[in-house]
Amino acid sequence: MPLMSNDRGHFPMRAAPANALHVREFCCGIVPEQVPATVVCQPPPNQPENECFSILPGHVSSFGGEQVIGWAIWERPGVFIEAEFHAVWLSPTGEYIDISSRERRFDVITFLPDPNRKYIGRQVDNLRQPLVKDHDVTRFLYLAKRRFEILNTGNLADQHGYISLPKKLEREYMKTMKELARLQNRLYSRYPESHSI
Repeated sequence: MPLMSNDRGHFPMRAAPANALHVREFCCGIVPEQVPATVVCQPPPNQPENECFSILPGHVSSFGGEQVIGWAIWERPGVFIEAEFHAVWLSPTGEYIDISSRERRFDVITFLPDPNRKYIGRQVDNLRQPLVKDHDVTRFLYLAKRRFEILNTGNLADQHGYISLPKKLEREYMKTMKELARLQNRLYSRYPESHSI
């Protein structure tokens, strides 16, 4: 069964509030010398979704400025927070702009620059942290990490787009996704205020 190599497979998130204490503490653990910023989303039309690293070089070539690598910071309020490896455009006027298209439209994202990181053509797993003491949340985050490991085992780490898993990994992937779906439903019920994001 072909799968997308960047399959995220979990419920929707919102941009974490850049000035919130828990967000700043989370970001300090990732890049201590940087602070998160609110960045406006202005994706150009007809661009592939979730492909910041493939579209930014051409955008910089056409419009100037530069690519800035870092992390988009997302959260399920009161449940968990997550950093997604990401890049934004630094315009010639010095403004950060997110030009990435996404399935769900956002007006702004929260972005943490990371001058120590480089993009080398491989997927990078998200960094996750629970915001509540809950075994199901901990298990959900563990399985999200395991899903990434399955999809990026061996030479799969260098593949993009649709990939095929060996049978053993495919079985583990399907088992992982079933448990993730069960936990997601349980967490929806337990934390209904985060369901309406």
